[in-house]
Amino acid sequence: MRITNKMISDNMLSVISRNRSLAAELQLDIATTKKVRRPSDDPGAVAQIQKFKSLMSRNEQFSKNISQATGFMTSAASALDAIFEDLQTAKDIAIQGGTDSINTEGRQVLAQNIDQIISNLVDLGNSKYRDRFLFAGNLTIGSAPFSRSGDTVAYDGNDEELKTKIGFESVLTYNRSGTDIFNRAGGVDIFSTLAALKQGLENDDTNAIQNSIDALGSSIQQALRASADFGVLQQRVSSVEQMIESENINLADFISKIQDTDMVEAIINFQNLENAISVGLQSMAEIIRLSLVDFVR
Repeated sequence: MRITNKMISDNMLSVISRNRSLAAELQLDIATTKKVRRPSDDPGAVAQIQKFKSLMSRNEQFSKNISQATGFMTSAASALDAIFEDLQTAKDIAIQGGTDSINTEGRQVLAQNIDQIISNLVDLGNSKYRDRFLFAGNLTIGSAPFSRSGDTVAYDGNDEELKTKIGFESVLTYNRSGTDIFNRAGGVDIFSTLAALKQGLENDDTNAIQNSIDALGSSIQQALRASADFGVLQQRVSSVEQMIESENINLADFISKIQDTDMVEAIINFQNLENAISVGLQSMAEIIRLSLVDFVR
């Protein structure tokens, strides 16, 4: 079969047209910085991108849960620090009031100090984080969990746990109830201990005052254990948060590799196509010129 100039010209025109189409697509890749913009561009890549974005969205929810739980626990730990300070002060008062160096009037003044400490602890027991009670179990909204009537302090919260998901299969319990703090099973009833100390001071009863010293020491340890619990929980969520951040960075990198344009490669390829188109057009012009010469002859 004889190959004519027209056949060559038509073939070159097809190549040029295809190169122009590829160049236009590369130009769009460069302009948008995305090589995958529509499902039709690469259905498999789009499916992977959606999967990775779904994982990142899930991680973002876990991060929000961690942030809320961390704020709650930080506030609870701060309240426990204040509770510890008040209990330490109460123990110092008990030691002072149980000695012979203080008289009846002095013990009455100390009793008033203990009365103030009881009120302080009630307020601390009713501490909040963003309008949510810290030590009320899961009754975080509504009436305050602790109320005082004379020397009696009532707890109207419950012992339910507050939980939140911080991982695909990881759930965090991030609260401690009022019972855990002030009347832990097998521990000390802190408010009853303080009430007994106050009454011992008011009655000038050194035996009752001295008997409260050991109980207050145990109360301090009880508060410290609760504070340590929050410290352990905060370390755990900090580690999980770092893992989530690392995973999201990796997922974003995976998405970028699939979706984003390699600018250097795209620009080089675009320039090569432009050169190929230019050469093709020049070659076609030469073929057309030769064809005209043949026609004139």
